[in-house]
Amino acid sequence: MTDPGSSSPALTHRVLRWLLPTLTLGFIVVFLGIILIANRGEGDRWWAFLKSIPAGDKLGHVGLVGLLSLLTNLTFPGTHPRLPRWLTRTTFILLVLLTLEELAQAFLPHRTCDFGDWVADLIGLGLGQTLALRFRRALKL
Repeated sequence: MTDPGSSSPALTHRVLRWLLPTLTLGFIVVFLGIILIANRGEGDRWWAFLKSIPAGDKLGHVGLVGLLSLLTNLTFPGTHPRLPRWLTRTTFILLVLLTLEELAQAFLPHRTCDFGDWVADLIGLGLGQTLALRFRRALKL
């Protein structure tokens, strides 16, 4: 008779192997949809409630980018020899893409290029990467 707990880590790893990429891809689609809605000037229809929360816009950035960073760092782990040890390859790619997206807002009629949004993105990137690295260690992924 086998111990029911003995296959638990293997089962967890098998489930995570397909679940994480699926969740990550789904969230990337949602994230891109949010950017599209904002670029079209329709954001107030979807998330007007954020204006009633102090710093709601910035908290939204931290939360969305943090979840994006968490999921992508769990799904695509790894570092690069040319990057500082504290920065994962995935976080660096997200940093470049999010910086370009923030700068592009200066040229869109319904958007504003906001340094505070970029700082909130940086906080989200850092939190997400930190949580992902801790989860990977705890789950021995």
